[in-house]
Amino acid sequence: MKTFRIIVVVVALALSSFGNAQSKPVEYLEVIDALGLDDLRTTMLGVVSHGLNPKSYWSDNMEQLYQQGGAANPLLKTQANENYLRLLKDISLGVVNPESMGVDVKLKRKIFLTAPQLKVLLLASGNQATPLLESLAPQIAPYIALKESLRKLTDYCNQGQWEPLPAVKKEIKPGGANAALPAMKNRLRQLGYNVPSVDEIFDEATVAAVNDVQWMLKIKPDGKISPNGKTWKYLNVSCQDRARQVRLDLEKLRWFPQNFEDRYIFINLAMAYFSLVDKTGSSLYTMSFRTINGRAARKSPTMKDKIVYIVINPFWVVPPTIFREDKVEEIRNLPPWEVANYFQTRNYEVWNHSFTQRIDPTTIDWQNLDPNMDEQIYIRQKPNYMNALGVLKFMMTNSYAIYLHDTNQRELFAEPQRLLSSGCVRMERPLDLAEYLLQGTPWTREMIERYMAKPGEVLETETRVALKQSMPVYMAFLTSQLSSDGVLRFVDDTYNQGRRLLRQGAW
Repeated sequence: MKTFRIIVVVVALALSSFGNAQSKPVEYLEVIDALGLDDLRTTMLGVVSHGLNPKSYWSDNMEQLYQQGGAANPLLKTQANENYLRLLKDISLGVVNPESMGVDVKLKRKIFLTAPQLKVLLLASGNQATPLLESLAPQIAPYIALKESLRKLTDYCNQGQWEPLPAVKKEIKPGGANAALPAMKNRLRQLGYNVPSVDEIFDEATVAAVNDVQWMLKIKPDGKISPNGKTWKYLNVSCQDRARQVRLDLEKLRWFPQNFEDRYIFINLAMAYFSLVDKTGSSLYTMSFRTINGRAARKSPTMKDKIVYIVINPFWVVPPTIFREDKVEEIRNLPPWEVANYFQTRNYEVWNHSFTQRIDPTTIDWQNLDPNMDEQIYIRQKPNYMNALGVLKFMMTNSYAIYLHDTNQRELFAEPQRLLSSGCVRMERPLDLAEYLLQGTPWTREMIERYMAKPGEVLETETRVALKQSMPVYMAFLTSQLSSDGVLRFVDDTYNQGRRLLRQGAW
């Protein structure tokens, strides 16, 4: 462990000691050529532990040449050098360029280190291929956790311990008994659930685990297992398919920085869950809660950013997509005499593009509105407790109008299906987050609450409060996650990122 920490420090020093100008391929290969063929082969065959395909780097043809005495074959060594260099880039940057993934991935491809930097790391790794590879792999907690999950799944697959479940012929209710339960209980234990016994009784511990699975399925838990139902199908997904999910999520995590800061926010968009980690104090501080984020038609983007200020009692300026597809359609369905009431009861106003002139909504021909009218006028909601953004907004620096915020639909956090928003991320505990982020400023929890709009109160202004220190935010759509309770959970790929990754050669 001490040696690895030294390598990590050297990685940081190496990355900061040289400019970003890229070296020529031949310069990298000259560095790698110092590694022996046996060492390269062992390392490339072992990359399955990172969710990468060993045969992409050490092919069957290369193995055949190796077995025929290829250690003395200069062409094989040349090929191994080139493939290992590609492996180093893949483990560091990702196999797939995130910029090719579509509009729901807002990440730029990272820059690989230079040949001189690589040489420094090779020396720090004892001139060995595997330590060098590991020094370039992500060191972030979600990656390390999923890597361990993949190891367990791979063992189950290889040892034949993840067998298809027996069919359930009649509904199993809490307290009941069924011959299929021992196999299902064993599967739950393999996923990390605390199920003490593997008998045929549907006991409380098993019911609790089944209810949790149903939350992952985004259905209301009922504690029952139906014949060929969603719960049974979830548990019966093959070991190979579950391992594939984890491998694809490991690929997504390679797009992010190799290390996160000592304090950061990580939001798993697929599971609609928020985590905050702060390692700067005398003890580890964490915060976690549910979120509501983008539905499939209006995805929340995979991205990295930072919170720079908080808005107490924010105005809500209706985004163009919601303006065109939602608000205009709502107004068109109203009789003309209801338009004024629609705006008044929702505390909406219409403004020109520069917010210098307020416009009477009844003077606008909503039925024949120009499709590009959203570029000329805005609908804005006044600050109030039932504002679409709630009473707290956490502003980031991106140009996509993506931020974190409170909501006027607070009851939805009790729902298992929370992919409901138009792209931004709604917070279950915004006040707790605001209190944490404003530590070290005059803005105590009591002061924040004093400023927040009360039910029924409508304000004319919003209040902006700068953070003493910006807060890094990472957002990723991960369909698998090893949680702090030791349970490996899965959700459906409603954003269809996995299929796109596979099309682009992620495995």
